[in-house]
Amino acid sequence: MIRINLLATGPKARKVKPQWDVRAEALLGVGVLLITLTGCWYYASSLDDEIQAKQNEKQGKDTQVARLKEQVKAVQDFEEKKKQLEAKNRIIDELEKSRTGPVKVLDHVSQSLNPLKVWLVRMHLKGSNVELEGRAMTNDDVVEFVNNLRRTDQFGTIKLMESRAGQENKINTYQFKLDLSMKG
Repeated sequence: MIRINLLATGPKARKVKPQWDVRAEALLGVGVLLITLTGCWYYASSLDDEIQAKQNEKQGKDTQVARLKEQVKAVQDFEEKKKQLEAKNRIIDELEKSRTGPVKVLDHVSQSLNPLKVWLVRMHLKGSNVELEGRAMTNDDVVEFVNNLRRTDQFGTIKLMESRAGQENKINTYQFKLDLSMKG
């Protein structure tokens, strides 16, 4: 039998390309596709986990903001109550000062009246100024009353505005008006 080699051999012969198996190529393509799909799935799941973590963090921050808003509201309420209490305390202090002011004035004036024959008709307190109107049996009683007021050290300036003789119920009296300014 004769053999015929149809394949060219020798220096002019073409090199034969190795042929791949189609099944191997298909398997390789499916493998690459599976690896790509697995990578995409892993990346998508990591993004989903990151999104879920960010949402959980956002919810935590939202609850923290809500708590802080409640605390801010409580602080604002506290500050408002504090301002109200300070205003009330200031009013109480002013009332206390204004209550003791007339009492002290009246106490010092009444101590200055004894044992003179002087009586007061009107006393008007306006800030730290006091206006007194009264009657006395003699003009010396008026002068002694003014001197007694000066000795109390409660009043800064004492001005005798008016002292005039008059008659009341057929009795000779001296009507006087004083202007006093309190110290402090």
